Amino acid sequence: MAPLAAIGFKLHTGWAAAVAISGGPGELQGPLRRRVELLPSSNPSLRFVYHEASKLPASQAEEFVRRARATAQETARIAVADILAYIRAHNFEIRAAGISLSSRTVPADLSVVLRSHPVIHTAEGVLFQQVVASACADNGLKVISAREREIWSNAAGAWGLKEAELRKQIDGLRKSMGAPWATDQKIAAAYAMLALRREDA
Repeated sequence: MAPLAAIGFKLHTGWAAAVAISGGPGELQGPLRRRVELLPSSNPSLRFVYHEASKLPASQAEEFVRRARATAQETARIAVADILAYIRAHNFEIRAAGISLSSRTVPADLSVVLRSHPVIHTAEGVLFQQVVASACADNGLKVISAREREIWSNAAGAWGLKEAELRKQIDGLRKSMGAPWATDQKIAAAYAMLALRREDA
């Protein structure tokens, strides 16, 4: 029987750090560490979807956001499918993914969003959370969500560990995972640990 793994994502505007984890405390493995582009890196300004939309006439802003979301959605779907193919080719079974969950809501009225800079930031964060979650679901993964500020305590609690011990074990993957193994990758690994524990819940 293939060992179970789960994938975790640390989301940014237009991209995400992805880490797959298998095993349990004391025997963690990292089958994959990858940067996932969600919108083209060749034009960084386009990643800031709502910022760019705020510069457009109202008649064009909605279409711009719709097209950007569709592009990010398809890019994420393909990226997740490629990740799953890679992990499964290395003889791991994967059924769940962990991602961040925003505690804020985004107004349905785009004009309201574009009038507020803080809401624009929130909308961009939520957009990329949604497209990654949808891409995971489209690829047959159970999606486990948690607020980022709570991920270490949630993941540690799921495994019956103290938070400091989980951090130490994930930090210890640095040697096998290679660089970069910084905050982004460690948070993604914590999401993977939470998803790995809860995938059969």
